[in-house]
Amino acid sequence: MSIFRDHRRPGTTLVELLLFLAFFAIVGGTVVSILFATSDQRMRQQTIASVERTGLQAMQSLRWRIEHAERIMDPLSGHSGSILALQMASASDDPLIIAAESGSLVFVLRDTKKILTPEGMAVSHVIVRNLSPSAARPTILLSFDLAEDFPLPSSPVPQYLQHFEMAVSLLPEDSPMGNECGCDPPVCQSGIYQWQVCTAEECVPADTALPCS
Repeated sequence: MSIFRDHRRPGTTLVELLLFLAFFAIVGGTVVSILFATSDQRMRQQTIASVERTGLQAMQSLRWRIEHAERIMDPLSGHSGSILALQMASASDDPLIIAAESGSLVFVLRDTKKILTPEGMAVSHVIVRNLSPSAARPTILLSFDLAEDFPLPSSPVPQYLQHFEMAVSLLPEDSPMGNECGCDPPVCQSGIYQWQVCTAEECVPADTALPCS
């Protein structure tokens, strides 16, 4: 008596293959979505951190300079403006002008302009309020908005914007040393902010100017 054995092994059917491919596609798509979402989130966090770090660094740099100023020339006590002008003790730093120009936050020492914010970030709504309760206690409130575009075309918001604000009290000396020539205070004329510097005991127009309104 001969015995026939079936040596056929169960194989993969077409339905099982299709189910496997569908499952693989779903898992693969989910993994890719997670990777893209993680990358987008990381880029957003980098933009946010960059704006906040730049704003805080600018505030710290300006605070130190403002505290060491002798007096506030512009705006006058009780008034507000978009430009801060300070009298400094050192002739090489007098006056100190803080303002916005072409979307950047800048300060000018005498007639040397320096930019505080990097290219790609936009500064707006620079407001300076002279809150001095008296001539012996000069105080200002400085605020501005700093923004940078998100490098993501699919981002729900086009940019990250942060508001920065600080109140600073000057620490003036009893006997001011700046403005030995008695130069006139800065003035805005025809959209140009102009000031004088002391050179060889004579007041002359500064080589640098800023836009104003």
